[in-house]
Amino acid sequence: MKTFLLARQRSCLALAALLLAGSAFAASLDSFIETPNAAISGYNNEHLINVTPEACATACKDASRAGWCVSFDYNRSASWCDLSDKRAADVGGLKTDYAGNPYDHYSLKPDPLKAYYLTPNAAISGYNNEHLTAVTPAECATACSDASRSNWCKSFDYFKTQQACDLSDKRAQDVGGLKTNYSGNPYDHYSLIAGSGVPNPLPGNKHVLLIGIDGLRGDAVLCSGCAQTPAIAALAYGGAYHRNVLAGGTQATLSGPGWGSVFTGYWADQHGVTSNEATLPLLKPHVFDRIKTAYPTATVAVVGDWFNITNNLKPANADFVVANAAKNSQQATDAVKGWLGWQNAPTAIFYYLHNVDIHASSYDPANAFYQSKIVAEDQQIQQVLNALVARPTYAQEEWLIVITSDHGGLGSGHGGQSASERDTILVLNNTYLRSDKTPYCLGDLTTTPLAQIDGATPHILDFLGLANPTPGHKHASCGTTP
Repeated sequence: MKTFLLARQRSCLALAALLLAGSAFAASLDSFIETPNAAISGYNNEHLINVTPEACATACKDASRAGWCVSFDYNRSASWCDLSDKRAADVGGLKTDYAGNPYDHYSLKPDPLKAYYLTPNAAISGYNNEHLTAVTPAECATACSDASRSNWCKSFDYFKTQQACDLSDKRAQDVGGLKTNYSGNPYDHYSLIAGSGVPNPLPGNKHVLLIGIDGLRGDAVLCSGCAQTPAIAALAYGGAYHRNVLAGGTQATLSGPGWGSVFTGYWADQHGVTSNEATLPLLKPHVFDRIKTAYPTATVAVVGDWFNITNNLKPANADFVVANAAKNSQQATDAVKGWLGWQNAPTAIFYYLHNVDIHASSYDPANAFYQSKIVAEDQQIQQVLNALVARPTYAQEEWLIVITSDHGGLGSGHGGQSASERDTILVLNNTYLRSDKTPYCLGDLTTTPLAQIDGATPHILDFLGLANPTPGHKHASCGTTP
């Protein structure tokens, strides 16, 4: 009798497992839009045999394929499917005249949350227009973006424990920033940064992608025994680079003064940010504000996890500001990839990567931990470069990609005036995978002394054909004039 009961119990458990698996498979299929008797021909990345449509949907959505799989064709008579990285709209539409109509086409529904930037454990307090209950974050995103609310809804706070959200007509930068000290961290904030964007008004459709790598010593890359950084190397060796741009001197080698000098072309005694105190305003114009002064319809965007970057050091007239979670480079990367996915990308983007500023172990270029952080950020940069060249209009645009840093480091810190703490980097490239463009400048510039105020701002202004009223000067070999 006991043997019979145990066997029956095992059968019930097996049946329950099958039912759960079937339910999960069916849920996967709910994420797709089905078009019967149709397929996309010749755009197949992976072929699966002896499968159901539900199994194909699950395979398409699993972690190993989520980065590329957006549709599949299912052959009903043969029980196989082809997974694809293309949708019908990408390839001129569906083919519907197959003999016998053996195929059904399944296209992954767009994820409504992809249009939003998530800041965990944060909210904007007191700016709620509509309260929704018994909802998921995806349902809140869909509600915020639907036709009845899209004219005003810009963000929402999601109450995780109550499965509720508050829709708002404000973004964090409109109300003085996010509140992050709620007891128990019950909220996540989602900000809508989506759309076709504003056409770039600059002649030649010129754009700027300014990449700031906090704490990167110039002598820690592009050398024997250094961290292997293929993305940075491709930009440097295909353009120009300087491995010892001098920070500090008249100011501390801290992030506030350093980024202030990068952004303005002035030293801290003139731009006013003499420390990391977040209440110190920039007293000189941010280079992105100079762009907007010359071209008022130009749009500029900033993403960073350090509060100062998205607060007192940001352009005064920034159009888009995203605060990613602390040291979460992937969130910052996703924000930039989102902007680059617009029909009209922002005229200028500042993309801040924080993890190389380790404050632990050693800033020595040969230190394995320091190298690991540099390598990881280089991989983030490669994602952005891939998104950039994937733009359908990349061939009609000209992007100056600038990489720079705010300070170097010595031991486990920085702030002083040692050579290691003053050593920062500059990379300039306007021809990434573009043989048709004339390089803005080429080669190793390191033998010519450059100070931090000579770095990003003078070269950006020169590239865009704007006057440079700052004390910083570009390198003589860059651009068309000395």
